[in-house]
Amino acid sequence: MRRAYISFSAEGEQLSAFRDALRSAGISCSLQQISGGIFHAQTHAKNRRRLDALAAAHGIALHIVSQHGLRFRLRPYRFRFGVPAGLLCGLAFLYWCNATVRSIEITGNTTVSDTEILCALDELGVRRGVPFREIPFTYVEQRMRLSISDIEWIALRHEGGRLIVDLTQERNPPDMDKNHTPANIIAAVPAQITKINVLGGHAVRQAGDTVKAGELLITGVQDDEYGMTHYYRAEGAVTGIYEEQFTCEQPFVAELPVRGNTVTEPVLEVFGRRFSLSAGFSPPQGDRIYEEDRRPLMLFGRELPLTLIDCHYTEPAYALTAYSEEEVRAILTEKAERYERNFHANDRVIARNAEFLRSDLGISLNINYVFEGAIGKTSEIFVKLS
Repeated sequence: MRRAYISFSAEGEQLSAFRDALRSAGISCSLQQISGGIFHAQTHAKNRRRLDALAAAHGIALHIVSQHGLRFRLRPYRFRFGVPAGLLCGLAFLYWCNATVRSIEITGNTTVSDTEILCALDELGVRRGVPFREIPFTYVEQRMRLSISDIEWIALRHEGGRLIVDLTQERNPPDMDKNHTPANIIAAVPAQITKINVLGGHAVRQAGDTVKAGELLITGVQDDEYGMTHYYRAEGAVTGIYEEQFTCEQPFVAELPVRGNTVTEPVLEVFGRRFSLSAGFSPPQGDRIYEEDRRPLMLFGRELPLTLIDCHYTEPAYALTAYSEEEVRAILTEKAERYERNFHANDRVIARNAEFLRSDLGISLNINYVFEGAIGKTSEIFVKLS
């Protein structure tokens, strides 16, 4: 039997004529049975009206015993508007998920960070929650290549609610090999040479000589026996004794930045769009420090496109901090030690003459150093072509 069918029973004086009329009308019946003068059968639901007409024409009492099929199952719900409303809401939700940017995925970037790309997209109006139909893909791709110079090729496409950014970065040319570039080694500071180790070229100074800054130490220029000039790359290490001065000041009272008053605004982010949960909230104006804490909502271990955000606005403030004389001296000493570690870690300190000068406002530290270390630096030779 087909999907939608009805089971009926018929009784009356003209039952035989009614059955003949069913056959003449082409109404096929199955499971026919006559019991106690009552005719039982099943037929397709579409024959219901003709069945009623034939029963009325022959004076037959027709009873519908049961009805089967999807149309009969849905009939009791035809006046329940919650079902179609829920269906429409579900369809609208699915459409919203696939018609707006729910997430942005970036592929192909190695040196350019995701944050830099997302900021450039945000300036062009491409962010979470924006409908795809409002994104001019070709224009955005052209502007992105101009905004970030390292991008050679970029394409935007969307799959469902995901905006996928495929890009290729420009390949940097190989670094120039400077091992064969003609160069001299000159003095970086005024010093007295203590040692010269020549690896390429030839020395024009020797240990014990005193040189000024910029004077030639090892040359890469050499004339042969025929008067031809050849250029090489001078290589070597030159060690010498030189002086250097360190000066630093520290006041007794300093104005240091501190965190001021902080106000927090709770926000609900839905598909990239933010809705404030604090009625009448207005962030502080002027200079401020912005921070936020994000808490994505989870369902069955999966992250929903709903995020609770606490937006913190902090006003910058400054506080006066007073130091004792011992604290000021300790701060200056620490700065001097940091200077030695950062700039002269490989040098030997021969002499260190420190002097603290106190005034009403603070203390200044002057240190005269005598170091022994590398004094040579490479200077490329520029040859004029005739």
